[in-house]
Formats: sequence, structure tokens, C-alpha cells
Amino acid sequence: MKKSLILLGLAFSNLLLFSQENLIPNPIFKDVSKKVKSEGQIDLAAPWISPTLAPADLYVSDTKNSLIGVPDNGYGEEKAMEGDNYAGFVAYGYKGKESRSYLQAKLTSKLEAGKEYCVTFHVSLADLSKYATNYLGAYISKDAVSANNTDPMLFEAQIVSKKLTVYEKQFYWVPVCGKFKASGGEEYVTIGNFTPDEKLNLSKVKRPRGFTSPQTYDAYYYIDNISLVEIGEKDKCDCDAVPGLENAETVSRNFNSDSKSSTSKTKIINSYGTASGSNNTSNLIDENTKELIVSFDPKSFSIIGDATKMLDNLVVMLKNEPTTKVLVEGYFDASEKEIEKLDAKRVMSVYKYIVSKGIKADLIKRSMEGQGTSEDLLKNSIVKITLLKEELSEE
Repeated sequence: MKKSLILLGLAFSNLLLFSQENLIPNPIFKDVSKKVKSEGQIDLAAPWISPTLAPADLYVSDTKNSLIGVPDNGYGEEKAMEGDNYAGFVAYGYKGKESRSYLQAKLTSKLEAGKEYCVTFHVSLADLSKYATNYLGAYISKDAVSANNTDPMLFEAQIVSKKLTVYEKQFYWVPVCGKFKASGGEEYVTIGNFTPDEKLNLSKVKRPRGFTSPQTYDAYYYIDNISLVEIGEKDKCDCDAVPGLENAETVSRNFNSDSKSSTSKTKIINSYGTASGSNNTSNLIDENTKELIVSFDPKSFSIIGDATKMLDNLVVMLKNEPTTKVLVEGYFDASEKEIEKLDAKRVMSVYKYIVSKGIKADLIKRSMEGQGTSEDLLKNSIVKITLLKEELSEE
């Protein structure tokens, strides 16, 4: 799988409409003034700062400190969505054991009165967080906001998920976005959780397989790929929909609303967005074996790029055929032996992703198969998903 597939933003087709200038400076934390040596150094990715005494973190690939590395760090493992770096912040601390942290930056230009802007940022729950929360948001203001303490900043964020989602997905970048109509002169963006603890929806998260360090008593999120762009009145800015699932959602609606027999048939979309059986044959469900192959980058267990589309369409099929079970089998290549339990980590990534989409856990069987037998590294760095019940329909 090519490195460019890490650009999960390509999955959000509605946001690709916006070709206007991004007013967020250093949106992927690429520009770093000097070596990052410890936690809490978000200010090295200028003009980003921490507006309170609880500093946000900067994660970089070029560091000797294992706590702030990319992809492996003190909170788990995550690849950058784009580029090599990303940031991290505490959105909730259990009984105040961890203080919330925030990121703030001055926009490249002031917002214009009456104009609408789409604000988007992407988050991934850290592997070792014990909690997940909702109300992650962005606060847009004319003046910089700050506090000489570590208390939560209780502003009314203009950008939050419309569905008030509890962001519990790991190994996957999830967008938070919304429209903002400027009154004029706004030039600061602050990102974090601005809602009092008593109003939050929280969920406890199990530690993923393959991690042995204790969980942290907080909801900690990696953040990457931030944008604020001007849009027209009719332009969309809605990322509550499942990313990259325009086709699958249409098929799903037909299952329920169209009485024609042809519309009840399942279509699995391959990694390039074309239907199974088209000229493009990579990563399709095999009509004979009922197998779907999910590929991973070498030494990685992150679900990225086209793999998300494949799994999202598989979920659509499973929801339409609720008695179908699947077997999820993980493999690794001989060159990846030094990564502990990599086959288990890959299986867990797929399992958690499917369950997070609403598929019952008892319909998913898991198996760690160890080292693959192919001479091709990429053919061993996979998870194989096999349908165990009911036939796939053919178009």
C-alpha cells in the first residue's frame, strides 16, 4: 500500500470541493523550529501554542524520545494522517487526575463578516486512553484566549459534531467539522473540549491487544490535518456521515426502500471504489472463497486509505445480512518479526473498526495466524476476512 494512501482526507469527497486557501497555519505540524525532545512542546510547531498551563504535545518522526515519536509513542501508535508529525491533547481527565489541554493558533488572515467557513480537524483516540468522550470542538474568536492555570476552558465552541459523537475510534483518523458564519475580524482558533465534565458522555475503552503499558485515566486524542476554508452557501461541510461511503450509503437505502429484487443484492466495493467484478481486481471479495483481503503497510496495524472503504462496504453488507458471520485472520511477514504480536494487532484493528460501525461482536471470530507463507511481503502483511454463513449475492 502506497504511503499516499495515508491521506484519509481523500475519503471525504464533500470536502474536496473546497479549493480555497486554508487559513490554518502549519495545519499538519510540518514546520518545527528545532528538535522536539520532550512532551508538551507544541509551541515548537509555530504558531501553535498551548493557551493554558497544561501543554499540548507535539509528536514527530525525527526524535530520540520514544514518548513523542511517530508512529510509536507513550500513548500508543498512530501514523500521521499526512506528513510525518501530529499533535495531541487531553480532552478529559478522570476526577481531575489529568488536566485538559488545548491548541491555539492565529489564522493567516482575519475572517470576513457574513462569509461562511468550513472548519475541520481530525482526531484519533490514543491506544492507552481509558476513556473516550464527546464534545471535541473548535472555538473561533477575535482575540486570543488564555488562562494562567490548568482549568478547563469553558467557552461555547462553535464547531462540534452534529451528532455529539463519542470519539472512541483508534487506529483511524475521524473528522470533526462544521460551518462557521463570521461576524468579522475573527483570527484565532482554539481546539479542545470546552464542555463541563457533568455534561460529557463518556465511555470506557478496553486496552487493545498487543499493548502492555497501563491505561491512562483520561481521554487523550491525537490531532492532525486542520483546515478552515471559505465556502459558499450551498457547499457542504458535514463529516458526520461515514467517510468515503457515498456509494455504500446509496446501496443501503435501496435495501430498505426499493422492492425490486435487484436492489437487495449486495455489492462490495474494492479499494479503488469500483464494483467487484470490474476490470480492477485488487482487494476484492473472492466469489469462490468469500474472502476479503485487507492490506497493511509494513510493520503497521493502522487501517488507512482504501482499506476503510472496503471495510465500510463490508459493514453495509453485514447489516443487510445480519446472520452472516465473519472470520478475521491476521498475518505478518518474516521481515516484521520484531513487532510483537503484529498479527493480533492487525486483527484487533479490523475487529474494533467493524464493531464501531454497529456490527455485533459475537458475529466476528478472530484468529492470529502468525507468519504468512508468501515470498511477497505485501501479501503477508494482511488480514483475511472470510464469510462463514450465507452466500454473497451477485449483481
